[in-house]
Amino acid sequence: MSADNGRQVRRSRREVPTGPDKATPRHGSAFTRLRRTSRLSLLDLRRPSGQLTLSGAVRGELRKMFSLRSTRVLLLIVMFLQPLSTGLMAGLDRQTDHLLAHLLPASSGLFWTSAVFGLFPGMFVAGILGVLVLTREFSGATIESTLTANPRRGMVLMAKGLALALLTWLAAQAGLLLSWILATLLLSGRSVALTVSKPGLALIDLLGGPLMLVLFALMGLGLGALSRSKVGGIGLFLGLTLILPLILGLLRGLSLPVGWLRIPFRLTPASLLGTFLSGMGRVSGTGIGWWPTWWQAGLIMMVWTALSCALGTLVFRRVDIG
Repeated sequence: MSADNGRQVRRSRREVPTGPDKATPRHGSAFTRLRRTSRLSLLDLRRPSGQLTLSGAVRGELRKMFSLRSTRVLLLIVMFLQPLSTGLMAGLDRQTDHLLAHLLPASSGLFWTSAVFGLFPGMFVAGILGVLVLTREFSGATIESTLTANPRRGMVLMAKGLALALLTWLAAQAGLLLSWILATLLLSGRSVALTVSKPGLALIDLLGGPLMLVLFALMGLGLGALSRSKVGGIGLFLGLTLILPLILGLLRGLSLPVGWLRIPFRLTPASLLGTFLSGMGRVSGTGIGWWPTWWQAGLIMMVWTALSCALGTLVFRRVDIG
C-alpha cells in the first residue's frame, strides 16, 4: 500500500503546472473583465435595454417612412415642384407680375415671387404627406402593431411629428435653394434687386419658407389623427387651406355689406403663407382693415398647427383603435 501511495503522490506532482498561477487575478485577466462587467450591469440597471425612448421611436419612424415609396415620392415632389414653378414663372411675361402681386401683396418684384412661388403648391403636398403618415397605418391595420411595440400613444405621435418635420424641412429647404439658384440664372438680366425697405426678405423666404411648409405638414398630421382616415384627413386639410379661402373670397366679392370678411380671409392658412413670404410690415395700402405682418402671420400659422395637433392628440389618445 505504501508503494502505491508513493506512485500517486509522484503522479500528482507531475500534473501540477510549472508556469504561473492562472487563477491569480492580474491586469487584463478575468478579474478585470469581471469588474468591467459589473460596471456595465450597473448601467443596465439604471437604464434597461428594453426601455422606450423618444429618440429610438424617432429613428423607427424615419426607417418606416423611408421604406414607403409614397413618402419618398411626395418628398421628391415637394423638392422639385419649387424649381419647376420657378422656371414656369420666370418664363412668363412681366405682365404676370400683377397676378403674382395679388397672391403676394407686398412682394419686392418678380425675382422673389418666382423663387418662392413653388411653396404654394408645395403646402398641399406637405399637408397630404402629413395626413398619410398616420392614416395609412389605420387603413392598413398596422397601427395595432405600432402601438403594441410602443403603447405610449403620445410618444408615437410625437415621434411621427418629429420625423415628418425633419424630412419635410430637408426637402423644402433643398427645393427652395434650387429655386433661388434657378431664379438667379434666369432673371439675372432683369430688375431683381430687393427694395431698400425689405433688406431681410431673403432670410425670411430662404429660411422661413421651409419652416412654414413644416407647419403645414404637422397640421396635416394633426388632422389625420383627428379623422383617422385618409379621405377625412385630406378633406379637412383641403377644406381649411383651399375651400375656406374660396368661400370667403366669393362672399367678399359679392356686393353685400360683408367687409368684415376681409379679416378672416387674411387669417386662413394659405393667406398667411402669402403674407409671410411677402415680408409684409406695417403698410397702409394693402386694403381696409387689419392685415397681419409677416411675423404675426407666422405666429398665427403656429396657432393653426398647434390647434390641429392638440385635437388630433386628444382623439388619438382617448379613442379606441378599431
